[in-house]
Amino acid sequence: MHAPPEHAELLVAVADELTRVREGIDHVEALVSRLVRRAPAEDRAEALTEAQALDALTQRLEALSGVLRMLGDGATPAESVSRISLADMAVRLRPAAGVKVSAPPDSGDLSLF
Repeated sequence: MHAPPEHAELLVAVADELTRVREGIDHVEALVSRLVRRAPAEDRAEALTEAQALDALTQRLEALSGVLRMLGDGATPAESVSRISLADMAVRLRPAAGVKVSAPPDSGDLSLF
């Protein structure tokens, strides 16, 4: 089952918007990184750990954008979610795409800064 052309165009446009949101978060991430470096030494490790949540968000947005872009390009739902490298997201989305998940996947490729 492929998306009708009018859906495909919207899916790609939404993917582009998610990419722009990710770029905005990148700017916030840079600001937070500068602020963390200025945090008192005793608070820096905890602040850095909390700031890494922004990096996780950008990776999730990038993955979702990829799914939408593939759907817009005519891929099936199963094909679209098959490329998600973030294991927790893949587990949540694969059933909705008609993909049976028999065993829990590995931890995925989340990369923290």
